[in-house]
Amino acid sequence: MAFDPFAKITDRPLWRAEMTLPEIPAAQIEPREDVVVVGSGFSGLHTALHLARGDRSVVVIDAGEVGHGCSTRNGGQVSSEIKPDLEGLTRTYGAAGAMRVLRTGLDAHRYLREFVRAEGIACDYNVCGHFIGAHRLDRMAGLEAFGALQRKIGTEAEIVPKARVGNYIDSPHFHGGLHLPDWSSVHPGRLVAELVRLCLAEGVRIVPKCRADHIEDHGDHMSLTANGKAICAENVVMGTDGYTDGASKWMRRRIVSLASVVMATRAMPKDEVAALYPRNSMIYDTRMNVSYHRASPDGDRVVMGTVVPVDHDRMADCYPRARGNMLRVFPQLENVALEHVWSGWVGATFNHLPQVGLRGRMGYTIGYNGTGVAMSAYLGRALARRMLGQPGGETGLDQVKFETRPLFNGQTWYRRPVLAWHDLKDRLPSRGATIG
Repeated sequence: MAFDPFAKITDRPLWRAEMTLPEIPAAQIEPREDVVVVGSGFSGLHTALHLARGDRSVVVIDAGEVGHGCSTRNGGQVSSEIKPDLEGLTRTYGAAGAMRVLRTGLDAHRYLREFVRAEGIACDYNVCGHFIGAHRLDRMAGLEAFGALQRKIGTEAEIVPKARVGNYIDSPHFHGGLHLPDWSSVHPGRLVAELVRLCLAEGVRIVPKCRADHIEDHGDHMSLTANGKAICAENVVMGTDGYTDGASKWMRRRIVSLASVVMATRAMPKDEVAALYPRNSMIYDTRMNVSYHRASPDGDRVVMGTVVPVDHDRMADCYPRARGNMLRVFPQLENVALEHVWSGWVGATFNHLPQVGLRGRMGYTIGYNGTGVAMSAYLGRALARRMLGQPGGETGLDQVKFETRPLFNGQTWYRRPVLAWHDLKDRLPSRGATIG
C-alpha cells in the first residue's frame, strides 16, 4: 500500500490534545454583571485575572470552548518583536516615541517570564532561542538590519553564517541566519490551562459556548446579548483578536483576521527530533508567507506553522502545500506522517501594532499581528490596571491610534490575492535591507 502522510490526521490542535483544563464549575452569565470579558484566550484570561485581583466581579464568556481560538492554535513562540521597523515608526511617532513602541515588546517578554516564574506556571516555558533563516542569500542584509535594531532595543542578536546554520537546524534550506538567544517558547495549551486555574482561584466565572452580540455603550452602562439573552454590564472587555466578529461593529472595523495552518507530525523517536533541532530553537524563514517551526515541548514531534491559502470548510485542500513547506525545510521527513493539522485566525491591525485601551466603558487588548503570547499577558495586566484606576497601566503603545480604513467591515476576499502577491515577492530578489 502506498504511503499516505494524511491517513490519520485529526484537526484537533496538538496543544489541546496535550492540555488538561481544571474542572470549570457550571456558571451562567447573569442579566446584570460587573465586567464581562469576551474571549477566553490569553487576552481575556490575563485581563480577567488582574481585574478579579482588584476586587471586580468578572465573568468570561466565549462562543467556543475555553481557549478555543488562537491561544491554543499558535506555535508557542515567545518573542519581544514589534512588527514595524524603526524608520517607519520614527516617521509617525518621532525618535523617542518609536523607541517606546519597540521597547514595549521587550517589556512584554520580560513581564511574561517573571509572571511564569512568580505564579509557578507549568507551561514548558523555555529560553530556547529563535533562529531566523534566510531563504535567499539576499535576505541576509535584512537580517543584519533586523539584528542591529534588536541590539539597539536591548535584545541580544547574532548573525549566523551559512557554515554554522547546522548548529541550529539540520536543513540545507538556509543561506545563513540570525540567532536571538533570549527569545523563548511555551506550550500554549498548558499556559491556557494554568491561566484558567489562576482565574478560578480568584472567583472568575467562565462560561464557554456563550456567544456575545450587539455590544453597545450607553454611557452609564454597556449592553450586549449572550446567547440571545439581554445583559447589562458596567464594563465589557474585548479579548477576541483574530476571532473578532460583528458583536462590536466598532471593533470589527479595526481587526483584520489572517489564517495560519499548523501541523504536527506523528510521534517520533526523540533523538531523531533532537537531531533536526540541535539547540531546540524556534525556527523561522524570511518569507512574507512565513513558516515557523519547532520541536514539540515533549520532544517527540516536529510542529510547523505556515501561511498557505486555506478554506476552513475544506481543510484537506491545503494539506499538500502545507506539507510541501515542511519538506522544503526537512526533506528527511518524506516518510513521516502528519497526525495533527489545524488552522487558526491571527488578529492583525492596519498599522501592524498591538492595541490596548478604553473606549468609553469598553476595554480592549487585541491585534497582536502574530506576536501575542507575551504581549497579551503584558497588555492584559495594563488594561486591568487602567480599568481599576491603579498605577502601572501605561505602555509604550498608548500613543498608537486604533486605525480603520474606509469601507472596511471585516471583509475576507482579499486574503488569496494578498497571499499570491506575497508568494511572488518571496521568489524575487529583495530591495534593500528587508527580510520579506
